[in-house]
Amino acid sequence: MPMKVIKSALETSTYVANMRASGQKIGFVPTLGGLHKGHQLLMQRAREENDVVVISIFLNPMQFRKKQFIEYPSDFEQDKTIARKTDVDLIFHPSIDEMFPFVKRIDDFFRFQNDEFRMRDNKRFVVEPKDKNGIDNLIRVPSTLVEQLDGKLHPWCFDGSATIVYKLFQILQPNRAYFGEKDIQQLAILWKMAETYFPSLKVVGVPALREADGLAFSSRNALLSDEQRQIALNVHSALRHGERLIRRGEFEAFLVLSAIKEIIKVQSFVNIDYIDIVDKKSLKPVSQISGGIILYVAFFINGIRLIDTLIVD
Repeated sequence: MPMKVIKSALETSTYVANMRASGQKIGFVPTLGGLHKGHQLLMQRAREENDVVVISIFLNPMQFRKKQFIEYPSDFEQDKTIARKTDVDLIFHPSIDEMFPFVKRIDDFFRFQNDEFRMRDNKRFVVEPKDKNGIDNLIRVPSTLVEQLDGKLHPWCFDGSATIVYKLFQILQPNRAYFGEKDIQQLAILWKMAETYFPSLKVVGVPALREADGLAFSSRNALLSDEQRQIALNVHSALRHGERLIRRGEFEAFLVLSAIKEIIKVQSFVNIDYIDIVDKKSLKPVSQISGGIILYVAFFINGIRLIDTLIVD
């Protein structure tokens, strides 16, 4: 069956509904575009476990500052080639107007970020039918999930990803949806959101894929020069050093963090946005290391924001 590309939400919903009606299982991989081998791993997993594989390619302005949104590296023709090679059945490629019909201007998405420090429910997701910027079905993530890791600095980003995935789940009603463990906080939030609103849908976390030199796959890697790429690898090496300390028996989190920071701070052009050691299940910072933990760092290299994570059990 040749791969289909559909831009209409209604047409896409009808297509997958017909597949489900015939007894076929739908596997879904949401993406921002800029497909790479990490995405391919998710698609391959979906192919192995489902009858129909659907991916979405939608650069969601809710998840970016304006400059990052404009500069995000994507090439739809190349994305189609990669999807076809990975045996995808359908690409859902909607416009911004299709997904957010009540937002009048692109800048309205970035104005929504000004509400990032608003009061949140501690435990429950809250759906706002329409906010003052025209964003409908806006999902506010509970504070227990968002006020950790990156969410301490950019909670609006997780509202943005939860909102678009909520909309996509409504349109596609898949049986399974696949996300990378590199974005560990996003995975935890989307798993809980699906449990709340789409109980029959299974969210599957897939371990992060790394390039041969150890750098985690990211669409933004394409923006790095050779020198900047080496700097990013040195940050990853700092995390690996922290992992070695833990496996040798160090259980004081602040000592491990200090050792990681000492390696990173000698790197030119690196600014740490957020770094911590958190519990694997709750995502809350730990002082004493035991059980499963996550080493997490978000950093800028000359304005390019990257994240890296190591899960240590």
